[in-house]
Formats: sequence, C-alpha cells, structure tokens
Amino acid sequence: MKQFITSFFLFCSLFCFSQNEVIKKAQNLIKEKKYESAFKILDDADPNNEDPDIVIEKSILLMDYFVMSMMHQMFSLKDIEPDEDIMDYRGKEGVSQMFAYNPEESLTKAIEKKPDNYHLYKTLGYYYHEVHLKYRGNWLKPDSTLINLFIKNYKLAYENGVYDDWSLYGIGYGLLYSQDFEESIKYFKKAIELNSDYPSSHYNLAYAYLSLNQRENAIESAKRAFELYNYPVEKADAARIVAVCYEELKQFESALEYYKKSNEVDHNNYYTLRPLLSIEINLNKENYKERTKEFFLLAPANPTIYQNLMEMYWANEKQNELIHFLEDRKSEYKNDQKVTATLYFYIAKIQYDSEDFEKAKSNFETAKSIFKNVFEPGHRVFEAIDSYLKDI
Repeated sequence: MKQFITSFFLFCSLFCFSQNEVIKKAQNLIKEKKYESAFKILDDADPNNEDPDIVIEKSILLMDYFVMSMMHQMFSLKDIEPDEDIMDYRGKEGVSQMFAYNPEESLTKAIEKKPDNYHLYKTLGYYYHEVHLKYRGNWLKPDSTLINLFIKNYKLAYENGVYDDWSLYGIGYGLLYSQDFEESIKYFKKAIELNSDYPSSHYNLAYAYLSLNQRENAIESAKRAFELYNYPVEKADAARIVAVCYEELKQFESALEYYKKSNEVDHNNYYTLRPLLSIEINLNKENYKERTKEFFLLAPANPTIYQNLMEMYWANEKQNELIHFLEDRKSEYKNDQKVTATLYFYIAKIQYDSEDFEKAKSNFETAKSIFKNVFEPGHRVFEAIDSYLKDI
C-alpha cells in the first residue's frame, strides 16, 4: 500500500511537472508570435480537453490571436514574424491553420469536472465578453443573454478571489449596458485601482456618473479618459462628455473649451458642432458666423441643419442674420437645385415666422418651382409648401 501511494504521488508530481512544462513552452512560443505552434503543443498534450489549465490556455490563445473565427467556435492560427502583428492578418485573405475548438463547450465541461476552479469561470466570462464585443447581436445567443453570462461568470470568479482589471471592467460594462449605473461604478473603480491607464474604464465611469446626474464626478473621469485616449473619435467623445456636464452646470465658458477640444481632434462631427455653435451664438463669440458656415457645410441639403440653425438663431433673436447667411449661400449652390430650393424654402419659413408674408410667399413659390425638378409630385415638401401658401 505504501509503495502504491508513493507511486501515485510520484505520478501526480511528474504529471504536474509535464503539464507546467507544456504550458510554459506554449507561452514562450506565444511571446515569439508562434501562435499555431503554441496551440499544437497544447492540443497534443491534451487532445480531449480534460486538463483545466490547458483548456484555459487554449481558449485564451484562440480568442486573443486568431486570424479567422467562425462564430468563435472554430478558429484559425498562424505563426508570424516577431516584427509583425496579428491584426495585419486578421480577416484578410491568406493561409492559416483552422482548429475545431469550441471554448464555450470545453470550458463548460471543465467546470462540470472542477466546479471549484474559478479560473475556468473567469475564462468563460472572457469568452462571452469577447463574443459580445465581436458579434454585437449576430451570434447564436441574444446579446442580453451574453451580457448576463459574462457578468455571472466574471462575478463568480471575482467573489472567489479570481479577477483582473479586464474582468472587473467587464462586470462594470455589463451592468452599465443593463442600466444598473450605481452598481457599475463600484466595478469600474476597482478596475481602475488595478489599471489606472485604461481609458475606457474612466470613460464608462464618467458615463455612469452622468446617468446618475453626478456631473462633477463625471467631469473628473471624462477628463482622465480624454487624457488617455489616443484615437481621435474616442478622445473627442470624452471631451464632449466633459462639455455636456459643464453645459448642464451652466458653466458655458468651460463647456465651450471642451467642445472646441472635441472639434479639434475630430472635425465635422454633428454632435459636437451643434452645441458648440449654439453656445458661441449665445455668448456672442466673434467666430460664431464662421462656425455657422462650418455647421452648414456638414450637409447643405439636409433639413435638420436648417432647423437647428433656425432654433439657435431664433433663441438669440438673430433670425435676420440667418436670412442673410442663407441668402449668401445661393450663389455658392446655384448649380445644385436641391440645395438652392432648400435655401429658398427655409428663408421663406423664417420670413413666415417673422410675419413677413409677402416675401415668404414669393420664396415658397420659388422653392416649389425648383423642387419640381428634384422630387416626384407626391413628395411631402410640396404638401408643406402648399399648406404655408394656403395659410398666407
């Protein structure tokens, strides 16, 4: 009996040593960007996906370094050069080795055998999180189900001491997505404690604060996100949250500063230019006329642009200025009948609202005659013009 026990423990020791060597070798290959080779070593060591640690390594390797993915249930891998990046190959034509490996299935079976291994739950949470981010409502399970699954698995791992900044961020993100703003804040803060340089943690924390009308806290977090983001669209979005908070606090000069920052890094964004112009008109800033042109050029034929301009200029009793601005655009767009007709139409609307009915009537009629060259007779713009003319 003693000899059997000794032999059993010797076997376990050798197995663990062998397993650790396999994982270590695979991790070294991953560092060298030999992803296909790393997976083959892991798969040869555990072809039936029975070892929890190897199942975890396989799953993370495939999710992080795949070239092609088929619904995140089959993946292809490729060994690349040290100076290359997997994103240079992802989703593009080329040769890569396909592996039939389903992380959801393998991790779930491993959990059934080892229900107290919380690294498995964390990895399964990571899988559902990745699927949600990659497929956005086009996967085998509904998005709401995926979100609940990654929250559930991440939380179970966290409650048992297994977590990192990404899993904590994932819980916060899922709760925010589900509009549980108060609860999400706790997890974003914990994620930031572990990694204060990840901008999206600060950005989403700001969004949660803003949703709870905690604007001062939102400003602080959004400013940090603005500092950390590198991509223009994300950086501009963070600046816009700061500006929105300042605007709601009626600190218009500060709001203006951050709308300008947003516009500087991401030009011609409607959601930045509209409030920026509105504040500049309200504060009577010198450059609001140039900004008006910038805003108009976003979409000279789009009725929303004209309606926004009318609201801003009327609110500041500058409607006559707007008429002059629109009149000046006629020569610029004389060869574009749709824009020309739209200019006449909205000049007429302003004149109608100002009770200058004679001029309004003339411009509505001109707009109607030009629109006939642009739209079919049943278009609703003719109904609108006829309604104004009838009222006049």
